[in-house]
Order: sequence, then structure tokens, then C-alpha cells
Amino acid sequence: MKSFIKEFREFITDGNIIDMAIAFIMGGALQVLLKALVDDIFMPIIGIFTGAVSFADIVWQVGPAQIKIGSFISAAITFVLTGLIIFIMVKAMNKARALTGKTDDDDNADDETELAVLQAIRDELAEQNKINTHVKSN
Repeated sequence: MKSFIKEFREFITDGNIIDMAIAFIMGGALQVLLKALVDDIFMPIIGIFTGAVSFADIVWQVGPAQIKIGSFISAAITFVLTGLIIFIMVKAMNKARALTGKTDDDDNADDETELAVLQAIRDELAEQNKINTHVKSN
């Protein structure tokens, strides 16, 4: 149980989870902005061409059921715009990463190099400790 709690604490305090939380909050804000853009700007313009006062109010009545086709189309447009903006942001981030010349593989290589250096230091200290112990015993 202690290892589970330790893993969870490391997961929560890891920079990636913090970045993900920030991205989630920003994504929510982006979604609200895009919904307002679609509902308040795009849909009225589309409504002018379709003859409807409010495109989101277009409903097909099938017996007692109401199929809110206008609301669905509005949500679909919001979804496509959200995907487009995220695509553009990821593309820009990848381009910026390419300009710096640093990739995720470079980060892993740095970690491996650091590990190798630390292991070499450990081994050297162990050797010195053996020599010092051997000299003191003589």
C-alpha cells in the first residue's frame, strides 16, 4: 500500500500531470470560446441563408420525439473548430521543438549520459574506498 501511495504522489507531482491539468483547463476555456463563436456568430449567419431565425432552433418533429438537428450541427461545427485549433497548436509546438533541435530522444540520451556519469563516480568512489581500507589495514 505504501508503494501505491508513493507512486501516486510521484504521479501527481510529476510535471507532466501538471501540464496535462493546465491543458485540460485551457481546453475547457477554448471550448467555451468556440461555442460562443459558433452559437453567436456562425449560426446566425448560417440561419440567414437557411431562412431560420436561429439555426440551433431547427427541430425535426417525428411523432412525439424532437430531433434537434440544428443543435447537433452547431456542436459538430464546434468540434471541428476545436480539432482544427488543437491541430494548429500541436503543429506549431512541433515546429518550435524542431527549431530548437531538441527531441524527446535527446532528453533520454541526457538521462542515460547522466546515469553513466553517476555510475562511474560511484565505481570510482568504491575503488578509492577499497584502496583506503586496504592501506589502513596494512
